[in-house]
Amino acid sequence: MAVEVVVKAGEHDREMCPVKLAVEAEKLGGEWQGLKSCTIAAADTGVKTAGQCEASDDGKTVTISWILDSLKAGAQRKYTLSPEAIEAPVVKLEHVEGDHIDVNIGGEMFTSYRYNKEQLKPYLNPVIGPFGHTVTRGETSPEGHRHDHIHHRSIWVSYGEVNEHDFWGEGDHSGRQLHKSFQKILEGPVFSEIFANNEWITRDGTRKMVDESRDMKFYNLPHSQRIIDVNVHFTASHGDVFFGDTKEAGLMSVRVYPTMTVSPPGTGKIENAIGGIGEAETWGKMAQWCDYSGIVDGKKVGIAVFDWPKNFRYPTYWHVRNYGLMTANIFGRGTFENDPSMDGSWTLKCCEALSLSFRIYVHAGDATDGKVKDKYHDFINPPVVSLA
Repeated sequence: MAVEVVVKAGEHDREMCPVKLAVEAEKLGGEWQGLKSCTIAAADTGVKTAGQCEASDDGKTVTISWILDSLKAGAQRKYTLSPEAIEAPVVKLEHVEGDHIDVNIGGEMFTSYRYNKEQLKPYLNPVIGPFGHTVTRGETSPEGHRHDHIHHRSIWVSYGEVNEHDFWGEGDHSGRQLHKSFQKILEGPVFSEIFANNEWITRDGTRKMVDESRDMKFYNLPHSQRIIDVNVHFTASHGDVFFGDTKEAGLMSVRVYPTMTVSPPGTGKIENAIGGIGEAETWGKMAQWCDYSGIVDGKKVGIAVFDWPKNFRYPTYWHVRNYGLMTANIFGRGTFENDPSMDGSWTLKCCEALSLSFRIYVHAGDATDGKVKDKYHDFINPPVVSLA
């Protein structure tokens, strides 16, 4: 049974924008049961694209996702969703068991989730930008030399004071974020998904601090722009979890490629949602998003981190530096405000959970060229999709 839907762009132009619709399973009919993909046809042009289907755990709803190619602000378009499969490339995942999962989009390497238990934390690296070069820095230079700030690992999640243990640095007494299992490793025509479970423990493994899961979606977009949605879930399974007030932290962290930095070589530019430019106007400031751009291999590229409005203490503070670091930090308020009375430390009570959502957007040019403002609204104010 085909389903008619209407997509309304809202107040912003949409271009290559992920959209989704949750439909009650009983309204779709039996042909949709167990489907992983479907066909999306535009009523005005007849152009067909692939949709991705996912049933809820209880089977009562089906969420259908696809990429909206283009729709002007204020416009709307009708689509027909049908249960027939359409030939379409998927976001491929290549898993080297126990070490990493490569993410390939359109036959091109995009990134790799590295989770080897010998390292102190899992992370994404490299992160290939619009012109075929990574936009982030790994643990070593192309010549094999170890960088300063070795703990800055491309795109990662960590925190400097968790029950008085350091999970930010990688010194002799730093804690470990140990990979435990995968809840989901999924390929699809709209996005692939890696859902990993980690355990934050002391270096010697004698004490467990907090359970963390990381749900990452990688969208099937052209190489001119890439999107990763990351949901980070903390569960206090082993007792209360105290997050101290420190700048040495990032619940979503990026270290940009060396030639993108503001400080020497000086090609970089930091911008945030409130109009701040450079470290002086962005470090320790609260903002809905932050963007870091610069020159890599002769081309200007950028990477932005978006904060979700329902996140705890939205909008987040930013620990962002001219030398290439950009992190979202919701617990460092007293440090950023230089006021101990504004202590931002917080305790996650035993058996309770904290969930945070972010979007990472990789683009050409700086924040203006990459239309970061509009892309942020794709994230927080997406097109409205409804049954016709």
